[in-house]
Amino acid sequence: MNIVAALTLVCSYAASYISPQKVWWLALFGLGYGITLSINLFFVFFWLLLRDRRFWVSFILILLGISKVLNIFELDLFSSAQEKKSKDTQFPVKIMSFNVRLFDLYNWTHNHETRAEIFNFLSKESPAIVCMQEYYSCDSSDQDFKNNDTLKKVIPSPYSHIEYSLTLRGTDHWGIATFSKYPIIHKQAVHFQQKGGNIFIFSDVVIGQDTVRVFNTHLESIRFGIKDYKFIENLGNNDEADEVDRSVSIIRRLKRAFIKRAKQVEVLHQYIVQSPHPVIVCGDFNDTPSSYTYSILSGGLKDAFRESGSGFGKTYAGAFPSFRIDYILHDKIFNSSGYQTVKENLSDHYPIICWIGKKKD
Repeated sequence: MNIVAALTLVCSYAASYISPQKVWWLALFGLGYGITLSINLFFVFFWLLLRDRRFWVSFILILLGISKVLNIFELDLFSSAQEKKSKDTQFPVKIMSFNVRLFDLYNWTHNHETRAEIFNFLSKESPAIVCMQEYYSCDSSDQDFKNNDTLKKVIPSPYSHIEYSLTLRGTDHWGIATFSKYPIIHKQAVHFQQKGGNIFIFSDVVIGQDTVRVFNTHLESIRFGIKDYKFIENLGNNDEADEVDRSVSIIRRLKRAFIKRAKQVEVLHQYIVQSPHPVIVCGDFNDTPSSYTYSILSGGLKDAFRESGSGFGKTYAGAFPSFRIDYILHDKIFNSSGYQTVKENLSDHYPIICWIGKKKD
């Protein structure tokens, strides 16, 4: 059993480096890294209690992947170092990434005040730059969801970059948006497919004497249906035949998402590495820190959670997957501090916030 657990841990490491386009099922091991890690930790303590040298099998493998442990869990043991780093930073600006889930357009929260609460939250936090995913706004005069107009009133961000991936009836828009209190001098959108679907945008923001390219992305989701969520919640209590059918359906959805996301990540990564300016990357990656997605996008960048976060950093508020799937990454010339996951039940994602600034010379 220990050997099986160890091999599973090796597969979870491989999932970070091998594209799902080549071996899609490895991504399943990346998704289950936390569970696999826990099982191997159990075996380490089990063999230690028996004073058996076989504890080295799992112990060495865990040490080899220690950076992956820190990707999913951080201890706030160095607050004094974080305070010093904050003091060594020029003009830190408050950055937020938030999947707003269409401002609760379909009343998923069963609370008609959620939209107003989101705006109150944004007004209170007052980020200098906020990147929103699953953005929605309506132009119709008889609708309450004129979010473009409302946001310009509630947050001090006169500059914006809004891109729609889908428009219906000429008035209803779905997409992604970046709002900034600093001037945006250039902006561009990249659609991963011709119509609808996922997207990323970048905005060149002038902060002081520097220009920073801010990427905002929403990558492919698993797209579980209501029946899939109910099946997961009632796992073990379902009819046997239904369990088989539903399990196959879930695996198919995962496979499709893994492969699509891998293609999207490689496109986005090329834009990041070719940027003429230092970058900040925000967004809903829809993937865990043990994934190929994270491995590619975080390459050469710092993870704000790793820099100043604590705990597990869970950003998805739904039943599955309850992982960190929203990120703020940044160029190595920047310091980041004060990272926090705000546990406000306004969406199926928690907003994440940090302060980013250029290192002092």
